[in-house]
Amino acid sequence: MTLPATMKFGLYYAANDVRVAEKPVPDIGPAEVLVRVATCGICGSDTMQWYRGPAVERNGGINTGHEIAGEVVAAGDSVRSFQPGDRVVVVHHFPCMQCAACLDGNETACEKMRDKYIEPGGFSQFIRILEPCVANGMFPLPDTMTYEQGSFVEPLACVVRGVRKTGPIAGRSVLIFGSGLAGLLHIKLTRHLGASRITAVDTNPNRIETARRAGADAAISPTETIPSADRVYVCTGSPKAAESALAAVNRGGHILFFATDGPDKQLSIPLTRFWTMQPTVGFSYGAAPRDMREALDLIASGGVSVDDLVTHRFGMDHIAEAFQVASSPRDSSLKVIVEPNL
Repeated sequence: MTLPATMKFGLYYAANDVRVAEKPVPDIGPAEVLVRVATCGICGSDTMQWYRGPAVERNGGINTGHEIAGEVVAAGDSVRSFQPGDRVVVVHHFPCMQCAACLDGNETACEKMRDKYIEPGGFSQFIRILEPCVANGMFPLPDTMTYEQGSFVEPLACVVRGVRKTGPIAGRSVLIFGSGLAGLLHIKLTRHLGASRITAVDTNPNRIETARRAGADAAISPTETIPSADRVYVCTGSPKAAESALAAVNRGGHILFFATDGPDKQLSIPLTRFWTMQPTVGFSYGAAPRDMREALDLIASGGVSVDDLVTHRFGMDHIAEAFQVASSPRDSSLKVIVEPNL
């Protein structure tokens, strides 16, 4: 395809201040790839000011977006693994696979996960894929999957990783706090893995109903009696949810914190009770390549359906509105998709 000289991209200053800017289409080196972005989902982390704010303060506006699917439109002379026309899913960071954390299976604790290997970011019409990412951060998108489904690979991979950390799911009871996109993916994955009973907890009546449709056996308000469970997932930054999770885990069970509520938040652990009950308290951040491959297979096979989770789609010129919708917790939105080239 003939490439334009310039492209549009989104600049984030705050969730209520996202602007459309323009810059030259990136040049690529001999071991790099250029991807035309078809879809990029807005992650909850893209709208969190405490999480994005420090980068904004350092750099001014930033281009975020990491739930990326698109088409390779140019490849450097030394690239053999991809060629123009290939449909791909792209991640912006990945572990080194050589440090102690990686070798212990804690790949997303790797210091290299702080590095970014695409330029600028997924909310752009085109992205340059740096050499390390060509080898470790690009995954072929099966012909049976749409680009929109491809945008779910990274968020589902994050859930795959967290659920793996909590051990076997088949025959275990599951309790999920928060029924936003992450909570719903936890419902769908644990249902696929054979959970005996799934209970979802949320304050939003719309999301309570959505959790039922996603496969929860029960979906309740936190003001109702919360059952105990073998596997407890915290998919909201609510401090009350975190406290409730500690009280709800069964003996020998697992609590997994998938979401947090800012860098200065702390949680008091009931040490003596946990000493006798022996639950495992864990945390999960991001996804590693093995999680991406597993998520791709789950979506491609129909093991986890994602089409019903998209509620809004916006072109680049309306990215500010897209962020407003995605950052409104009382809105009925689930997954908001940006299509930069529409």
